[in-house]
Amino acid sequence: MIDTIFRHVVSHRTCHLLTILGDAGVGKSRLVLEIAASLPSDTTVARGRCLPYGEGITYRPLADIFREITKAEGLDLGKQSVARIAENLAGDKKAGLIAESVAELLGFGDGKPGRGEETFWAVRRLFESLARERPLVIVVDDLHWAESTFLDLIEHLVDLSRGFPILIVTIARPELLDTRPDWGSGRSNASTVVLEPLSAAECREMLSNLLDHVPLPPAVESTVTDAADGNPLFAEEFVAMLVDEKLLTREKDTWVARGDLSELPRVPSTIDALLGARLDRLPEHERAILTMAAVEGVVFHRSAVVELARPVPNSVVHDGLLALVRRDLIRPGSPDFSGEEAYHFRHVLIRDAAYRSLSKHLRAELHERFAAWLEMKSEGHLREFDEIVGYHFEQAFQYRVALDSQDPLAASLAAQAAPRLEAAARRALGRSHLSSAITLLERLCVAEPHLLPTDDSRRRTLLAELGRALIECGRLAEAEGILQDAERLATNANDELVASHVLVEQQFLRLLRVEEGGTEEAARATSLVIPVFNRYKDNLGLCRARRLEALLYWNEARAEAAAEAWKRAAVHARLAGDQHAYNEILTWIASSLWFGPTPASNGIRRCKAMLEKVHNSPESEAAILRHLGGLYGMVGQFELARQLLATSNTAYAELGFKLDAAMSQNEAVVELLAGNPAGAEESLRPGFQALEEMGERMFRSTTAAFLARAVLEQGREDEAEKLAELSAQLAAKGDLLSQILWRGVRARVLARRAQFEEAEMLAREAVAFAQMTDFVNHRADALLDLARVLKASLRVDEAVAAASEALRLYEIKGNRVSASATQSWLKGST
Repeated sequence: MIDTIFRHVVSHRTCHLLTILGDAGVGKSRLVLEIAASLPSDTTVARGRCLPYGEGITYRPLADIFREITKAEGLDLGKQSVARIAENLAGDKKAGLIAESVAELLGFGDGKPGRGEETFWAVRRLFESLARERPLVIVVDDLHWAESTFLDLIEHLVDLSRGFPILIVTIARPELLDTRPDWGSGRSNASTVVLEPLSAAECREMLSNLLDHVPLPPAVESTVTDAADGNPLFAEEFVAMLVDEKLLTREKDTWVARGDLSELPRVPSTIDALLGARLDRLPEHERAILTMAAVEGVVFHRSAVVELARPVPNSVVHDGLLALVRRDLIRPGSPDFSGEEAYHFRHVLIRDAAYRSLSKHLRAELHERFAAWLEMKSEGHLREFDEIVGYHFEQAFQYRVALDSQDPLAASLAAQAAPRLEAAARRALGRSHLSSAITLLERLCVAEPHLLPTDDSRRRTLLAELGRALIECGRLAEAEGILQDAERLATNANDELVASHVLVEQQFLRLLRVEEGGTEEAARATSLVIPVFNRYKDNLGLCRARRLEALLYWNEARAEAAAEAWKRAAVHARLAGDQHAYNEILTWIASSLWFGPTPASNGIRRCKAMLEKVHNSPESEAAILRHLGGLYGMVGQFELARQLLATSNTAYAELGFKLDAAMSQNEAVVELLAGNPAGAEESLRPGFQALEEMGERMFRSTTAAFLARAVLEQGREDEAEKLAELSAQLAAKGDLLSQILWRGVRARVLARRAQFEEAEMLAREAVAFAQMTDFVNHRADALLDLARVLKASLRVDEAVAAASEALRLYEIKGNRVSASATQSWLKGST
């Protein structure tokens, strides 16, 4: 099966996900090693491993993978890795951006962190460039420990990579399905192999291969096979323990059990118990070395063990490591640091057994000493090691507090852990890795025992950050409680700055919940916090406050006022060094240029200028291109408009924004302007269907209204009416755009049926709603709908007056196409 999958990947130049599932010790890694060894020599194979700890080191497996691919041995060669990444992207127009994004992702870039799908896009493009000339096999071990964001990355690669031979092999325990029950399901290019326990015959065959086909005594073979219960690691370790104890010895071409086997130890019932028993029987100095190595992890460095073993002589550590290699408990590995010697435990369960044998007191001491070693070793290297150093200080702190809550050393350990975890949390926030950021912030501010004391100003500051992150990922109830805690701490400390940050986030929360009086309360809050942020010169606070202000205006369909607030927010985002916030704000300004009173020609000029400013953000480029295409449609340059919209859709699809790629109201408006309502319907249908499947309401109400207009222009009145009714059912009272659009469509349908009174009432309601906004085109559209209704009821003078006002508004906007069409309509009406 696996050979067939690989041949299919190569022959069809496609990406395939192969997941190997099985319990610990069942032979997953061994199987993958055999797969890799059997691949053709022209195949690039690279492997990474997920760590069992450390939120904020999401992409650690990628560091291993790229180190193998670029052949850069050690962190000192990070810059060489950047250069090698760029080399592999030769000819790609986005080569510089991709290389910078990946380099920053791995911790050795100088740029700003990439965000979400932009990061995934960069990794995928690099993998595809590597697979252009030869098949690429990526192996990820221990995927059950992966962070949610890393799992999302793999799914992105599998879903979007086309035309390149890439096989992604993931190795995991069944608990992966606890966090991702649908892992690999529903994809034609994904397969799962579940490794079952070995049969008795397979276990005997494995033992024969393990022992170079030298036969075991039947009694020993039977005892081992029965005890292993199909677990290969159990069988291997049981035999190794018998050999260590000299209860089983090799004599020429056979293995001999000592005596009548009566001295065989009692067989442990589990693999953990067996490994513990074997390690207990090691010579004391070997066992001590192994347990110290376990503090670092599955992969460990010789100099770290030397440091932890002090004052044991270096030579004793060296000899002990060699002895452990001979016992096949550890094996030589790849170092993270140049000039270092590394090893890895033959199996993670061996590492776990060694670590469990340490007392809490020793764990506290060794984690602290290892953190100091790693801090010294990684100085000036990958920033991702900050979080690992912080983790080890945190572990030392927790074990000391568990032993003695009044331990005087605990506070200094917490003080060393906290800033490193905070830095990792802020990096995760900068990349929009919200799940990682939230976990790190919770470790800092929520988990017991607290790393940050109640009276530490950082605690209330980070609680506010945690509340914001929870809001962004939709965990609104949790966010409310966290923000209340932050508010209480800020109030008790008379900290008006943090209190202002908390108040802003609480207002965003109220607006999202559409709470009664939320708009008025948010407006009052902005007037309170802006002077505070100004006093403290807090540009991030000012940026958030101005964005809140802009959102209030936007919800009221006041595009010009919203744009002014966003412009102020953009200034503060730049001053705060938040490039991602700046880019996102520019996309909102572009949206206001499309909807608001800014003349189309001026909007075109400003959108083109903004494109230059966001050239390093594919997502922001796609958003601005969409609005620019709409503006070109207004001035009648339909082919250019379509090209820009197609480029935007392609960019969204490349980034994995399937819904954004499928749904473009701008595209529908352009096709309606071009007199192509069928094209408008075609552009709206996929997004409308996707929103319907999601059960979404807010965007579906507006999409349904636009779709109703496209259908009406094709003469399908009954269908248009049904869509208008659906929009009316879905639209919130404050959704002015939907309220305007569905009324206009329904009014025109009723007028065609000679139901003039109701038609006029709806058309005038639409005009009244539109007059509350500065969405100029929609104000003009509503007036033109009213004019059509009035003309149908033979009230020509009133119709001409309404249409003339619509013409004036179209001309203000610079909407030449609609202005020309309205002039023609007026000529035919008089």
